[in-house]
Parts: sequence; structure tokens; C-alpha cells
Amino acid sequence: MKRAILILCILWLQCVEKANAQNMYVASNCLDYLYLATLNAEFGINVSSNRSVYINGKYNPFSYDWGERTIQHKQASVAIGSKYWFWYVNSGWFLNSNIRYSRYNFGGIIDKYGYQGNSYSWGVGAGYALILSKKLNLDFGLGLSVGYTNYSKYMCPTCGKFIEKRKKIYVAPSDLMVQLSVMLWEIM
Repeated sequence: MKRAILILCILWLQCVEKANAQNMYVASNCLDYLYLATLNAEFGINVSSNRSVYINGKYNPFSYDWGERTIQHKQASVAIGSKYWFWYVNSGWFLNSNIRYSRYNFGGIIDKYGYQGNSYSWGVGAGYALILSKKLNLDFGLGLSVGYTNYSKYMCPTCGKFIEKRKKIYVAPSDLMVQLSVMLWEIM
């Protein structure tokens, strides 16, 4: 696992073509906050006139009691990826690709069971960045992920009564985004 993360970081750094006069940005997906208050942030660097690379993290430690049932989607995840901009970085239409690792514990949302495990995925997506000002964008996007997960299934999200362990490959929508991006500065 550590070797895979190291290789991915090296590949990510290989995307940087030049290190001077590049814009950086930070962003946060508003829809993640609406989904059970998932904290999230993205940091990106524009590496050419049409490409940017980014690292994204999500964290959710919360559980909610809803009547007689508990709902939760606890997670800690990190993704690294790149975006190709058709016109110019941080403006207009883009395509993106990323790889993500997630550690999760969720349940009570779709059914009464709880699920806890790890997920490894590769995703692709597309979106549009609406320029609001010189330093502020509103990004919209949607993606699709293919991944592998190994998890344990429990009778309920919080009771700890073990049912079974499973592994599976999945295809799922991902990166549903209405994201606020702030351009930081230029490296001299």
C-alpha cells in the first residue's frame, strides 16, 4: 500500500511541467457539506495552459439519529488527479481523471445494515468552471468511478453484530460537484 501511494505521488509530480508563474487554487464542494456534513477540500496547481493537477480530501466523522434508526457515512478519503481544460485552466469545460482511496463506515441510508471497509477507485468526469471574478470560480461536474472494495457487513450501523466479509468490484457515479474555487497566487 505504501509503495502504491509513493508511486502515485511520483506520477502526480511528473505532471508538473514547469514550476514558475503557475496559479494555485483551493476549492470545496458545497454538495459534500449537504451530504451528511462531509468536510472536504481540494488543492490544485495549474501546470500548463490546459492542465492542472490536484489533491482532494474528504472527512466525515458524524452519525445522525433519525427516529429509530441511525444514519451515517463516516469516511476519510484522498484522491489525486488531473484536469484537462479545453480553453484555458480554471475556465470553461474540462475533463478530469483521478484515483481515490477511501476508508468508510456507513449505514442506515439505503438499508438497515452497516458497512465498514476500504475502497480503491479510478474515476473520470467532466465539468464546467464558471468564472465569478478574477479569483473566484463556481465549478460544476459529474463523474463515473470503477473501483474495488473489501468490507464487513453488520446488522446495523452502530451495533457491531457481524454478518459477513465481502469483496467486490463496482461502477458508480462520483464527483457530483458544485464547487467553489479560490485562486490563491502566482509562484514567482
